[in-house]
Amino acid sequence: MYARVLAKSLSVLIVLALLGPLAHAQGTGGALARIARSGTVHVGYIPTPGTFAFRDAAGNTVGYSIAVCNKVMEALRKQLGLPDLRVAFRPLEAAQRIPLLAAGRIDIECGGNTNTVGRQKEVDFSHTLFTTGVRFLARQSVQLDGVPSLWRRRIAVSRGTTAQETLQRVEREQEIAVTLVATDAEGVRLVERGQVDAFAQDDVLLYGLIASSPLRDELHVTGRHLTVEPYAFMLPKDDLPLREVVDRTVLGLMHSGELAALYRQWFDTATLRIPMSAHMRENIRYPNKYGIP
Repeated sequence: MYARVLAKSLSVLIVLALLGPLAHAQGTGGALARIARSGTVHVGYIPTPGTFAFRDAAGNTVGYSIAVCNKVMEALRKQLGLPDLRVAFRPLEAAQRIPLLAAGRIDIECGGNTNTVGRQKEVDFSHTLFTTGVRFLARQSVQLDGVPSLWRRRIAVSRGTTAQETLQRVEREQEIAVTLVATDAEGVRLVERGQVDAFAQDDVLLYGLIASSPLRDELHVTGRHLTVEPYAFMLPKDDLPLREVVDRTVLGLMHSGELAALYRQWFDTATLRIPMSAHMRENIRYPNKYGIP
């Protein structure tokens, strides 16, 4: 037991020595130094039931992005020489992500985060892990296509989302009646009750919402993508050592085909059946960190 504790302490000291100059430059010690000292990686995520990150019936944190994140955790254990490195998952609200990363309260955010140019000023991002975009959830009888098909439609949208920003750009010219809701579930209920024609949101989330609806056979996802939303992990700004571990891991998953396999595991299922988009295939073929305006 004493030998094991001594070996772990020596591993931490070696890591801290190697990171010393960079830790001093960053002021807070950097994420890897902080992780080595505590023996724990603090991982934040926004709960998205059935898709990217959520707790299953057994209380385990699972999902597509969590599966990718766990590969990063394996790489960190090897990088730091800490096989017993613990992972503490923390569910967050959207507004908490950037402040907690900046304060060092979480080391990485492993949910579904849209990479935007504005956010890049405050945080770094991994390579794009998933690509989605704004479409519509509606009754089967409602068929939408491009922007002109929204003429005088009643559309619900969740407050504070990129979908809301998208609708605001075309609201006046198409005379759309926009209903703001607090949650996605509320938007779906309005569609189910016939109080709106459609609910706007990233399509991957819409597929998940349909799967959990009692009226799933009467609903569908319709319309062209009005936006392209690149999802990626959020990382502390300018923390090069951590970013290098994440980048190396994600690129390895893309090149080996494991990322595509994880996609099929989580999104090509009996309940979801979300086909991989051309944008997603291109992101795997040509890894990138492009942010949208």
